[in-house]
Amino acid sequence: MPAPAVSVVVREILTGDINLSADEVIKKAKARGVVGTDTSIRYTAHNIKSELKKKLAKGAALKAVPAAARATSAPPAPVPAPEVLVATTPVVALVPAQTLAPDLAAVLANVALVNTVVGACGGADSARQVAEAVHACGSVEAFLQYLDLVAGIRSA
Repeated sequence: MPAPAVSVVVREILTGDINLSADEVIKKAKARGVVGTDTSIRYTAHNIKSELKKKLAKGAALKAVPAAARATSAPPAPVPAPEVLVATTPVVALVPAQTLAPDLAAVLANVALVNTVVGACGGADSARQVAEAVHACGSVEAFLQYLDLVAGIRSA
């Protein structure tokens, strides 16, 4: 089973208590199975804490949103290679079953979408690097602007 994403776990921890120190966040994240250096977890914790504080300053209330609650705008196209979908290890739910039940269709759509991205990127490690690049840019829109810039430079 792959380790949970650092940013997802850190966001959940800080949404529960934004006043935790970075060391406390690191301990809690490692207890939840996050694999990564203390430095990278600390960096992520500071960035997410800053983002959450900005949201609080704007008057938005912090609320924990389980990963299963996110939905895509349109269902992804089916993946043509069925062998890609064959699991070699048992699938283990990371979210309690009662959270998954109402949004099972959204969860399955997201899994199919991520599977498509992993295939397009050539593996889970490459897909993780893309996700981290999007996060580092601040938003999908910012990442796409940088992508257009790089594409223009590389094609010239």
